[in-house]
Amino acid sequence: MIRSFALAIRQLPDPAFRRVLLRSLALATAVLVGLATAVWFFLAGTDLFAFRPVEWVVDVLGGIAVVVVTWLLFPAVASFFAGLFLDEIVAAVEERHYPDNPPARPVPLSTATAVSLRFAGAAAMLNLLALPFYVVAFWFPPLAVAIFYCLNGYLLSREYYELVALGRLDAGEVETLRKADRRRLFLAGVVIAFLFTVPVVNLFAPVIGIAAMAHMFRLPRTGGGEAV
Repeated sequence: MIRSFALAIRQLPDPAFRRVLLRSLALATAVLVGLATAVWFFLAGTDLFAFRPVEWVVDVLGGIAVVVVTWLLFPAVASFFAGLFLDEIVAAVEERHYPDNPPARPVPLSTATAVSLRFAGAAAMLNLLALPFYVVAFWFPPLAVAIFYCLNGYLLSREYYELVALGRLDAGEVETLRKADRRRLFLAGVVIAFLFTVPVVNLFAPVIGIAAMAHMFRLPRTGGGEAV
């Protein structure tokens, strides 16, 4: 796993990686900034309470909530857009590191979109549902951190692995291999989720995550041999 992430990070200067990075970053930022701006203007332009101090407190808490929710949703949104350009990342990885492998079949845009939407929706919903647990765990930050990384690590590992594996296998085979290697993939997902929370590094996290999964897909796994 460590080798997979090291190789992915080392290939970041690759032109194909840069193209995907710029496009997914621009799209994710536009969506989240637009959403946050709309909510902020709604709060600022709406008087929910006649008593001004209470209204001011609600606006401030609402603004904080917008920032927190945007931060929580960033992995889901960025992963969705990066997944749309999956083939470019996988092709770049294979060209550099696995030139003898037969080319993977292209993942149809409709399939990539469906998988990305499914996991983006699941990540958004589960993170929102987990907000009460984050609030309860406010007094014990390690618990809140553990919940966030475990939840998003599981979701990100499933999404990235399935997107990469669908270029080689059908859905049933992908699910079987993923379950056989779920512990290692979960740890990889936690690493990806962690990358999403590090300032500046989080801009590169979707590309690094997909590239790392492209490497891990080809590593031997128990009972599965080479996943190619």
